[in-house]
Amino acid sequence: MQGIFSLTGFFLIVLLFFMQWEVYVKNIIITFSVSSFILSGFLLYLGIVNEEHILLALSALTAAVRGFFIPYIMLYSLRKDTWRARESEPLMGTATSILISVLIVIFAYILYRSTLYGFIKVPEGSLPIALMLQGSFLMISRRNTFIQMVGYMVMENAIILFSGYIFPGLPFVIEAGVILDLIGIVMIFALLMRIRENTISSGTPDSYENIEELKG
Repeated sequence: MQGIFSLTGFFLIVLLFFMQWEVYVKNIIITFSVSSFILSGFLLYLGIVNEEHILLALSALTAAVRGFFIPYIMLYSLRKDTWRARESEPLMGTATSILISVLIVIFAYILYRSTLYGFIKVPEGSLPIALMLQGSFLMISRRNTFIQMVGYMVMENAIILFSGYIFPGLPFVIEAGVILDLIGIVMIFALLMRIRENTISSGTPDSYENIEELKG
């Protein structure tokens, strides 16, 4: 079980490194979809082994919502807003982003070993923490709204991975994460609707640059 958990966390971190390197929004969205399907597969395996029906339900929900529905909606919106297809002015260069990402993984390991490891006793527990910090870094290091949305959902994927493996017998933790996920989706799409309204009302290329980043 620990080997599967480690392999899942490793692949998710590698895919996140690719997101940090990539500047084309479509590729980032597709990569997030792939990572969500990987997480769904792990939850399915975990649910079968532990005979936890809530994990099986969460696996199906993750595949349907995070693996397919949300990426499909984002890609559909991206086709309408072609000016968002590529991030024109990242806050930092690719090499700097990758270097910081590696340092985040190291920091997450040190942080976990010095704090939570004494209570949980799971050697691989630093992987979800690294994913959560990586998602947060993806949000603050990019200007594009779609990429910031992906960073937010990467953080929630990390929470699901952590709670599903560390606390499989506490379904309310997972249910609370799903509820927060749905609330976050509603809030994010409400913001996207507001951005689209502002874009239509202004209709100037300069306004696109001003509303590209979600703040607050």
